[in-house]
Amino acid sequence: MSAKLTKAEQTLRTRRAILNRARHLFATKGYTATGTEEIISELGITRGALYHQFGDKLGVFKAVIAEAYGEITSYIKSKIAPLEDNWDELVVGCQAFLEIAQQEELRRLVFVEAPAVLPAETLVEFDQYGFGSLHESIQIAVKEGKLNTIDAEGFAHLVNGSLNELAAWVAQSNDPERLKTAQKLVETLLVRHQI
Repeated sequence: MSAKLTKAEQTLRTRRAILNRARHLFATKGYTATGTEEIISELGITRGALYHQFGDKLGVFKAVIAEAYGEITSYIKSKIAPLEDNWDELVVGCQAFLEIAQQEELRRLVFVEAPAVLPAETLVEFDQYGFGSLHESIQIAVKEGKLNTIDAEGFAHLVNGSLNELAAWVAQSNDPERLKTAQKLVETLLVRHQI
């Protein structure tokens, strides 16, 4: 005989079910083409449960995108974890970010839907870890005498902007050569400033 779920456990289970269903729909159909009824119809829950958990469809979308950014962070961390040199971490971390742009669900969610639906300030909030890590790596590279730039923070914004634009470009195609080209471009940008 299984134990009955507590109210908190049921709430978490409902929240997870909504997020999983919404993520699938947003990644396959897009935000605009997905209605709240479609999100809940297969889950056996009421629209009120969705509104209670997230406020509205935009709230669900923000939660899905926040999780997607968490996945990006985890992916990049896994790529740089075996490395010991900050410069290598910087280059590999940037290249790993670009790889996300060819991962099907994340491609659509992060590089197509999110910029079309959410204001830039919200996306900046979601990317605090990514930009913070990039900025920190650049500061370390400057302190170690491995990077020549007139301003570490400004250079971090330059690289971050380049990464976002390259990722959007990579996301437009399944061609692995486009990804390789983008990775080489960002490496070239960094190496040109290497001491």
